[in-house]
Amino acid sequence: MIKKIFSCSIVFFTLMSTLTIAQSSSPYSRFGIGDIMHSYSSRSLGMGELGTASTDGEFISSINPAGWYKMGRTRIELSLKYFGTIVSDDNNKNYYGSMEFNGLTFAFPVSSEYGMSVAGGMIPYSNVGYKTQQTVSSNLTTGDYNLEFEGSGGLTKIFLGSSYKLPFDAVLGASLDYYFGNLNYRSRIDFLNSSNYDTEFNRKYNPSGYGSTIGIISPDFSGFLKSEEISDFRLGLSLGLFSEMDVDTSLFSSSPLQNDTLSINKVKMKIPLQTAIGLSFVMSKNYHVYVDYLMQSWSNFEFDSKKSEQLQNSFILSAGMEYKPLKELGATFWEQIIWRCGLSYEKTPYFVNSTSINQYAVSAGLSFPMSSANTIDLGFQYAMRGTTDSNLLKENLFRFNLGISFGELWFVRPENK
Repeated sequence: MIKKIFSCSIVFFTLMSTLTIAQSSSPYSRFGIGDIMHSYSSRSLGMGELGTASTDGEFISSINPAGWYKMGRTRIELSLKYFGTIVSDDNNKNYYGSMEFNGLTFAFPVSSEYGMSVAGGMIPYSNVGYKTQQTVSSNLTTGDYNLEFEGSGGLTKIFLGSSYKLPFDAVLGASLDYYFGNLNYRSRIDFLNSSNYDTEFNRKYNPSGYGSTIGIISPDFSGFLKSEEISDFRLGLSLGLFSEMDVDTSLFSSSPLQNDTLSINKVKMKIPLQTAIGLSFVMSKNYHVYVDYLMQSWSNFEFDSKKSEQLQNSFILSAGMEYKPLKELGATFWEQIIWRCGLSYEKTPYFVNSTSINQYAVSAGLSFPMSSANTIDLGFQYAMRGTTDSNLLKENLFRFNLGISFGELWFVRPENK
């Protein structure tokens, strides 16, 4: 009887008007491997999250390894994230938030002549975080009961790679990626007015596997535009490849009568190819413009050789701009601040109740100078996702990133200083 109740209820656990919710990500993150984290840094968050053709040597790109080729100093970047969301259905509205460490990356130049830089780090790739509670009125012999569903965890990516300048000023970059993490799903039923025993099920997945990110950035095409205002016009392409991952799975149950291990298994998980294309150019020497398109065929996602009906092919279209003042002697603190803004539209991987879950977002950011090569970076994004139609949930999302970017002349011979 208990298994039947869970089977009938899990389909609409995010959808009913009587539920209450708390999470560090989104109720929709229970599908697939959760919300995909396209950006860990404050800089890219402030410009719409991507930047496939970015060649800024003062920040470390996490989406295209070819963008590292202008590194002039050893750099270390780290980030903290605050995530807040207002979740609403037809009758209720609640606000929840959480803060967490959001990643660490480093990079150092090897050869400026050949555009060689080495970069690595540990950043989040996906995030699962939700908690729902629901009181169900039942005519069954069990009587009324409370259902609780909770998810946590996500995938983390560790990467190490390099960039290399090709002939005709094109740049190639690649990294070896290792993915690992845990996806935890807990479901609990508490009977209110019967002699049935309360029961809890805990399902745990521990995926791990390798991947690779390969990127290329074109030569500067601004000469073809014959414009004095536009310079450094480049195109970028990045491919995120994933091996078939091993997943250790386990299912446990617990009740006042006994604790039991129901299953322990090892299965395979397939994450689809991620493709990003973009362009960037500089206007009037100070304004850096980025336009990007990223797609991923989540309809091909497989877990234990099974596809999910709640996943669809996704894409993001984003545009961003950065005002970066030229470095001049005697410039004041305020004259050295970097400003950013961006917007994006995303068709998310989620397809629930025959409805595509889409997201609209605006973003902004600032970098405050601590010295000529070090900055404190702030990024903010506001997004609307989902709908209250078809018994679904609408989310108003707030993301704040606080980052620090250090740059020093390490590993450089004294005669070159």
